[in-house]
Amino acid sequence: MARKPAQRGRSRPSRNVKPEADDEAPRSGLSPLLIVTFLLLALLGGVIGWLALGDGGRAMPSVSLTLDATANGQVEELMASPPRPVPVTPPAATPAAIPAEAVNRRTLPVSLSADGKISLAPVPDPMLVEQTVVGSLPRIAEDGARAWHVYAHPAPPANGRPRIAVVISGMGLSEVPTRLAVQRLPAPVSLAFTPYGEALQEWVAQARASGHEVLLELPMEPYDYPENDPGPHALLTSLSAEENTDRLEWLLSRFSGYAGVINFFGGKFSTAETALGPVMAELKGRGLMIVDNQSASRSKISDVAKQIDLPCVSATSQLDTDLTAAGIDAKLADLEKKAVAEGFAAAVGSPFPLTIERINLWAEQLNAKGIILVPVTALISEDIK
Repeated sequence: MARKPAQRGRSRPSRNVKPEADDEAPRSGLSPLLIVTFLLLALLGGVIGWLALGDGGRAMPSVSLTLDATANGQVEELMASPPRPVPVTPPAATPAAIPAEAVNRRTLPVSLSADGKISLAPVPDPMLVEQTVVGSLPRIAEDGARAWHVYAHPAPPANGRPRIAVVISGMGLSEVPTRLAVQRLPAPVSLAFTPYGEALQEWVAQARASGHEVLLELPMEPYDYPENDPGPHALLTSLSAEENTDRLEWLLSRFSGYAGVINFFGGKFSTAETALGPVMAELKGRGLMIVDNQSASRSKISDVAKQIDLPCVSATSQLDTDLTAAGIDAKLADLEKKAVAEGFAAAVGSPFPLTIERINLWAEQLNAKGIILVPVTALISEDIK
């Protein structure tokens, strides 16, 4: 738009621009040709500015045109400095993956009391802990160490002797039987704690101080669910793999320092390979082992474990289904026969006072029979990573 001529008494004109003449003064200095030239240059500047905003919306280096009307009508074009480069943030470094073959079989130190009793080191090992939104979860250490190695009760060499492992489950629900099992059972007996107990980490500390390695019970869907409910966050065949993994993480976060897990109930879940697979893969990825309590004769736990090289032990009997001294003794005798025939055997029991009493009496006679009582981790094959 054409500018109006400046009036007398107005503010001083800016530098490098000659003042416009008074209306009544004779016109001189700016010819019509020069005015047309100025207009063409202004139009050219507008076109250049429009082009600078093109190229897919990216800003181009800006161009500034300054018109300096000199006596001889010359016009200088001054280019502005190019824009500063935009800094680029490099992607965060990805931690190196642990090679599958990297296995460190280190264990925590043990100590002996004056009377020869074994005490296991306190847990958890900081290298085996991952902090998550649900709590502390087990992980494979950067040096390749796994929980089922580090937290295991060190077993003496078998030297060809048959080996028997006993797991007492249901720990942590009731104080009296839990304390009785922790304090009176032989140190090689493995103790499995429920995720629903109170002060579980304190119980685990006491158990390890008495020499016992520890497992975590995983509640799984039985055939008669929901009439028979294994408890909150139980693993169910009706849930997706993601939902069961979420529940598994909650269960694994209840306490720390366990070498592995054992199923609680699970008649239906343990036979559903599709539901079982993702759960067992997660256990392997966290450096754990699993004990199958054989609650279902068609359990797929052992089969799936073999497919993915997950450390697994299958129990052959429940010691106290007949809660009498004669009934428990008969199961222990059968356990001996299986161990002699196959080289090893495993059984599961409960922390009943009678069960604890019969196991203690039976264990005192094993050495004379040439049989060794070992923690359940000692039954894992050496070729399992």
